[in-house]
Amino acid sequence: MSLKAINPTLTRAGMRAIFNASDAGLHAKITHLAFGSSRYTPTGTENGLKSEKARIEIVGSRYLDDFQMEITAKIDGPTGFTLAELGVMLEDGTLLAVWSDPDTPLAQYTPGVPIAFSFVLALSSLPQDVIEVTGDVDLQLFFGEEFAQVGTALIGMQLRAKHLQERVAELEKGKAQFAAVSTFITQQQQTIATQQLQINELLGLITNTGALALINSRNIFETQEALQ
Repeated sequence: MSLKAINPTLTRAGMRAIFNASDAGLHAKITHLAFGSSRYTPTGTENGLKSEKARIEIVGSRYLDDFQMEITAKIDGPTGFTLAELGVMLEDGTLLAVWSDPDTPLAQYTPGVPIAFSFVLALSSLPQDVIEVTGDVDLQLFFGEEFAQVGTALIGMQLRAKHLQERVAELEKGKAQFAAVSTFITQQQQTIATQQLQINELLGLITNTGALALINSRNIFETQEALQ
C-alpha cells in the first residue's frame, strides 16, 4: 500500500474544462488516475503523460475540506513499471493535473503486488463545488482489505519462520548428539591407546622374564656339568 503526500500541478487544459463546466452550471467529474514512467518537472502545459503505462479507475474519494480531497486508486496490472508521473483525468479524458519529479519516483510497481495509491488534491485555485469524483468505496474498508492482505502475508511469513526455527533446533540437537558421539569415540580411542601401551609393556615384561628364565636354566645346566 502506498500513501503519498504530493502536490499535482493543475494544467491549463484542465482549468479551462473546469471553468467551462462551471459557466454552464455543470460539474466536472474526475474518474481516473493515469500513471507513467517519465521523470520531469510539470509546467501546466501538459495535455497527457509523457510515458503513460496504466490508467486506473478511481475507487474511493472524500473531501477533507472545501478545497482538498483525498483520491484513491488501486494499481493491479500485468506489467511492472516505475511510477514516476501521475495524471488526474476528467471524465472526458482531459488531464486536470499532473505530477512528476525529475529525481524521485513515487514507487515501483511489480505485477502480482497491488498498490493502493492515495493522495490529496488541492482545489484552492478552482471554483468551489464544481468538481465531482467517482468512487464511493469506504476508504477505511478499502485500506482495511489491504491491511488484511498484508496481515495474511505476515502470518505466512511467521509460520515459515517458526518452521525454520524448529528445523534449526533439530539440526542443533543433531549437532549436539554428533558432538557427544564424537567425544565418546575420542575417549574410547584414548582408552584403547592406553590399553595398547599397557599390553606392550606386559609383553615386554613377559619377554624379559622368559629371557631371564632361559639364562638361569643355562647357568644351572652348566653348573651341573661342571660338578660331574
